[in-house]
Amino acid sequence: MFEHVIAAAPAISVEGGRILGTVGAGGIATALTVVLFAGIREPKGGGGGAVPGGKGGGGGKKSRIRKRLTPDQAQWTGVAAGTFYMTAGSIWTVGRSVSDAFAGMFTGGGFGTAGMGAVSLGLAALMYFRELSPGKAAITGIVAAGVWAQAGGIWGLPQALILTGAHAVGAV
Repeated sequence: MFEHVIAAAPAISVEGGRILGTVGAGGIATALTVVLFAGIREPKGGGGGAVPGGKGGGGGKKSRIRKRLTPDQAQWTGVAAGTFYMTAGSIWTVGRSVSDAFAGMFTGGGFGTAGMGAVSLGLAALMYFRELSPGKAAITGIVAAGVWAQAGGIWGLPQALILTGAHAVGAV
C-alpha cells in the first residue's frame, strides 16, 4: 500500500573542471571590465565628507567605494582584461586596435628601427618605474596585453599564463 521512496540529492561536483561554470572569454572580459570600472572610479561627491582643514566636502549625494584598486592591481587586471579582449573577439577587438595604434607610433619609423620588442620593453619600464593613477595603470595594462601578445618571445608569457590559468579552472 505505501511505498517508501528514498531520494538522494545529486552529488555536488565540478563538471568537466568548470569551477566557475560556463563563463567564456567574453564573460571574463566583461567581468574584468566591471572590476576595472568599479575599482578605479572615484566616488560621486568627491569622496564623502569634509576635507581635513578645509571648508567642506561639497554637496550632493555621497557614494562610498568598498575596495579601490591600487595602481599595481589595476595594471595587472588591465593586462588580464586585455588578454581576454583579444581572446573573446567580437566587440572586444577595440583593445587590440588601441594596442596596434600605440605600437604603430613607435614601429612606424619615427623612432628609427624599433620593433614590437622595443615597444614591449618601454611599456614594461613605464609599468615598473612609474606609479600611475589606477585608471591610467588599467589602460596601460590593456595596451600592454596587446603589444606583448604581438611581440612574442618572453613578452607572450603573461598571456600564456593568464590563458592557461583560465583554461585550468574551465573558464575558457
